[in-house]
Amino acid sequence: MKNLLSLVGFVFLGLSALQGCAASVSSDEADRVAKTEDAVNACYTNSGVLPTKAALAVAMATELGRWEPAKDLVAVTGLAAFPMNTQPIVQLSSSAVCLKNNCANTKALLGQQDWRLYQYIDQNAFNAVNFNSDLTQSLGRHNTNITDITRNSPSKLPPAHKLTLVGGPVNLGIGSCGPHFVYQADHLDGTALSTTEATNLANDLVAFGFGNAGGNNPYIKYTITGQGCPTGRTCVALDPTDDDNGSGTTTTAGSAPTYPLNRLYDPTNSKLGSACVTTAGKLTTMISKCAALPATCGYLYCI
Repeated sequence: MKNLLSLVGFVFLGLSALQGCAASVSSDEADRVAKTEDAVNACYTNSGVLPTKAALAVAMATELGRWEPAKDLVAVTGLAAFPMNTQPIVQLSSSAVCLKNNCANTKALLGQQDWRLYQYIDQNAFNAVNFNSDLTQSLGRHNTNITDITRNSPSKLPPAHKLTLVGGPVNLGIGSCGPHFVYQADHLDGTALSTTEATNLANDLVAFGFGNAGGNNPYIKYTITGQGCPTGRTCVALDPTDDDNGSGTTTTAGSAPTYPLNRLYDPTNSKLGSACVTTAGKLTTMISKCAALPATCGYLYCI
């Protein structure tokens, strides 16, 4: 985030120069500034909301083996685990079937809606209130979109399917917001989805921000891919930041890592107490808030 803010400042100054003395700026420099601004806008996080929604899509694909948020997610009120929240909270529905890890990653990501996180986390990096509000509204938009497709364009409905993680995080050479996670997409009987069916499957990602209906979340970057895909199969991929799904980044060789949202999904606590640098440049150590905020268990925070 620190680098992003610096980049935004650079773009602002560059654009000011263009406006104030356009005749003195070369076309190459103008193009460079425009591309820099595009890069900033492309990976805008909305205080961490957008990459977190994409990470939730990855967690659900891995742990539930499908994207069916209309069936697997529900907005509820009055949960004791979220005493400060005054608006509905998106949780797994009672009918959701966890195929792996008892949906630990999915539950921990949904736990990031806990408003009490404001006491610990830089609100510029991640804002739990914004995430809670956005996720609730996104689920509503998703359900409305599925209803509209069912009524008006049933041929575009996402197919019944099952997803299997076959690769990632991996750079597919598209999208600039994070590496892709690759899933084999099959019918329930195990046969491969067609390309058209895989395209329609993206309509089950509106809850996470896909397309115009979902708000064009740049951290989704849904694609059909053959890279790392078993022969004769159909694979799809999307690209949240990988830190929320078990991998961290070190900005300089040998230095302490900085995590884009000042958190890391680390259910084994392997990084507990290890050195880290916050997005504001503070050297500190990774800590758990599992005791105070049980819904977030699995995450460590650099604060």
